[in-house]
Amino acid sequence: MAKIEEITALLIEEIESFQKAVNQLSKDTDKIKNHKITVDTSQVQSVFKEFNSELTSTLKEQQNQIRTLQNKLNKTIIVPKWMIVLFSSFFIICLLSISINFYQYQKFKNVEETSYIKGGGGGVKK
Repeated sequence: MAKIEEITALLIEEIESFQKAVNQLSKDTDKIKNHKITVDTSQVQSVFKEFNSELTSTLKEQQNQIRTLQNKLNKTIIVPKWMIVLFSSFFIICLLSISINFYQYQKFKNVEETSYIKGGGGGVKK
């Protein structure tokens, strides 16, 4: 019987230590549940704000460049070089032709007048 008493005393002692451990565990779980974890995100937020401001400034700069490029494209007329050369040479040839014709007409009038004066009023015969 002494052994049974020893075993029961040992079991009672183990049960009491187990109860103490369970009580301690329940206290710890209550502390964990009630404890609020706060994470300091101020550094991450500042990095994101800086990145966001850089992106915003880059976007504004790109939009400005696109706007100026569109304005330049709207102001220019796209004409091939060969067309410019062709029309300018045609215009120059027309001006030369008109001036030569005017010069010949003036010369012909002078010749006609001198022949009229020399010929005694006969004029140019057909």
